Amino acid sequence: MTSQADTVYKQLFSHPEILRELLTGFLEADWAASLGVGAFERVNASYASERGKARHDDMVWRVNVGGEWVYVYILLEFQARSEHWMALRMQVYIGLLYQDLVRQRRLSRGRKLPPVLPVVLYSGRQPWRAATELAELSLPPPDGLEAYQPKQKYLLVEQRWNQSVDVHSNVLAIVFKLLRAQSDAELRAALKLFAERLKEPDLQPARESLLRWLQTTLRLEFSELNVNMEEKMGILFDQRFKRYEDLLEYEAIEKGRKKGILEGRQEGRQEGLDEGLQQGLQQGLREVLQDLLQLGDQGNQSQLQSHIAEKINAANPDQLREWIKSLARGANPRQLFGAG
Repeated sequence: MTSQADTVYKQLFSHPEILRELLTGFLEADWAASLGVGAFERVNASYASERGKARHDDMVWRVNVGGEWVYVYILLEFQARSEHWMALRMQVYIGLLYQDLVRQRRLSRGRKLPPVLPVVLYSGRQPWRAATELAELSLPPPDGLEAYQPKQKYLLVEQRWNQSVDVHSNVLAIVFKLLRAQSDAELRAALKLFAERLKEPDLQPARESLLRWLQTTLRLEFSELNVNMEEKMGILFDQRFKRYEDLLEYEAIEKGRKKGILEGRQEGRQEGLDEGLQQGLQQGLREVLQDLLQLGDQGNQSQLQSHIAEKINAANPDQLREWIKSLARGANPRQLFGAG
């Protein structure tokens, strides 16, 4: 990952919405699923060792769980290979964090240190091979010394190898799926999931950062793929599409253009081609609009389908475009189509 991609990627984790996706998707803990974004608070990560060497690159959040604060220590690890001593490094970093909390007197009830969840996000192309527990880096102790050995373990999230999380609901799992893409088809599939998940209202505060990450990643990480981003992908944050609704209109036009050309060729005359293009455009706009309505379906859209379908079928291309743009901006379908 380039330094520019590093920076943009780290910005994703400045959003509590993304932290929530991380915990709910990759941590096996029932309490994580019940967390709201209001339970997250980012804290200062610029603490120093006794020798005064400050650490500024890490990211620390605290999460309110059952009235107590759990610190989520996130080390964004972008090395191309595993870090053999990562478990030891994590113990050192957490020790520095604890020292800082003691100095600031930010302790829990009874002057207790908070529990910590150390997380390593690994973006390398090869599987992570380093130990995830400190004990694995040490020789077995003689009898009687077992209880006195340091213990430390971290949660490893391998971005290119972890495929156990539901990619339809978790945006980080979709991000990792995109990073694993090795072909045009895999990239297309990941981008479709990314676009659909991005429409959900819970990600609205993080949407701009996610789009910025996508733009940077496509430009810097996928240049080797034989993919014309502008014409073949109609990509979300391409320079041609300043807004998401512009992309939807582009997709509708492309879909309609291909269908219209096919119908025109079947007619075997220029008039048929022209007419087919116009009809194909209108049908393409209808299909994109219907896709948006299905994505926004929360269980109450079925009552509106007959009423909406009549309006969609009777609308001209200009009206269809306006509806697409309104839905992309988050308009309520019931209000948009005047349903009672």
